[in-house]
Amino acid sequence: MDILARTTPKAPGLEVATSSKSAALDDGWALVGLVALTLLLHVSIIDQPPTSYVFDEAHYVPAAKCLLDGTVCNEEHPPLAKVLIALSIQLFGDRGFGWRLSSVLAGSFTLALVYLLTRRFTDGRVALLAAFLLGFENLWFVHSSIAMLDIPAIFFAVLGVYWFTGQRWWLAGVALGLGMLAKGVVAMVFLALVLYVWVSQERWRSKAALAAATRAGLRIGIPAALTFLVGLGLYDLVYQAFPSPLHHLASMARYHQTLGSPGIGDSVHPLRWFSGFPNSPYFVTSIRAEDGSIPRDVLQYMDQPNLVILLFSWLAIPLVWPDIRTRQPLALLTLLLVGVPYLLFILVAHVRVTYPFYMLLLIPSQCILSALALSKLPRGALLTFCVGVLAWFFYGFPRNPLALWG
Repeated sequence: MDILARTTPKAPGLEVATSSKSAALDDGWALVGLVALTLLLHVSIIDQPPTSYVFDEAHYVPAAKCLLDGTVCNEEHPPLAKVLIALSIQLFGDRGFGWRLSSVLAGSFTLALVYLLTRRFTDGRVALLAAFLLGFENLWFVHSSIAMLDIPAIFFAVLGVYWFTGQRWWLAGVALGLGMLAKGVVAMVFLALVLYVWVSQERWRSKAALAAATRAGLRIGIPAALTFLVGLGLYDLVYQAFPSPLHHLASMARYHQTLGSPGIGDSVHPLRWFSGFPNSPYFVTSIRAEDGSIPRDVLQYMDQPNLVILLFSWLAIPLVWPDIRTRQPLALLTLLLVGVPYLLFILVAHVRVTYPFYMLLLIPSQCILSALALSKLPRGALLTFCVGVLAWFFYGFPRNPLALWG
């Protein structure tokens, strides 16, 4: 039995797409329109603020400039996302547009990957819904609008998952390795994929199931590790940063050991991520009414997810639970891609600080899981939900068009 036999579109119990070529073409154009719309929304704010840093851009943009200068800094994080920022600065200039373009492109094209991944198992409408939810997820959009490490890393992670479901083992491993070269948390996705292979077997408690998971881990893990180590070693060689990739990894580990945990009461602990949490602005520019009485936020980069999508997660899992119990591939895979990193973040929070935006790693899979759940609801409920998603998205949109009125 092939270790991913349950992930083919003909797996028993799956709703296999049977749409016509014209319907598939319509879905394709709808996806193009969705990606184009999100790109347009990004472009409308990409240069705002033009010369000031938003949140951790204060770390990563200077680090990218160090790369351009041939010097070493911010070596506690892998280099790939900073290399992409540096290339963008080289091509488009040292200002907001150049800083943020790589995140904008990675965040927008991840929508297409989410569509393709979902479409592999179900019909185009569910796939479009998953891409729509990701496109209008506030935390995803904000981080896709600023120069940080997470969105490029997750783009490669989702690409790796897509190739994994197509049994393109080495390509999946290379993509995950590139993701880890952008941010190390992508390793959590690798663990989720190996666990998926294990529990998706018909007799998952057997030695054969464990052997299948081990083979999958080696098929993906070896190219992932090679890609990561070669990339890190190339950086160290070019910039004379460390004698070897292993020395670099040891330095990263020592740095992260210094980031102690502040405790549940002093931070937004992962246990609070799915119940909403206090707003902590990344960057806000305000004006006042002419009488000086009412401050209005013109530019508002916030750390808040789309609460309509976030809180629906509590209902999504019960709705798709029958599919999870029967180990239908997409439901089981996305549950593990949400659950495994989330549980690991809970464990990590006991020894080092975690931040709410770490949940970005979960959001693409969360959106797919929510789309599967929404497909089981009446059309009216689905439309109402989508209106709510859009309303919350534009309420938290970084550029506030209402601030200049009345």
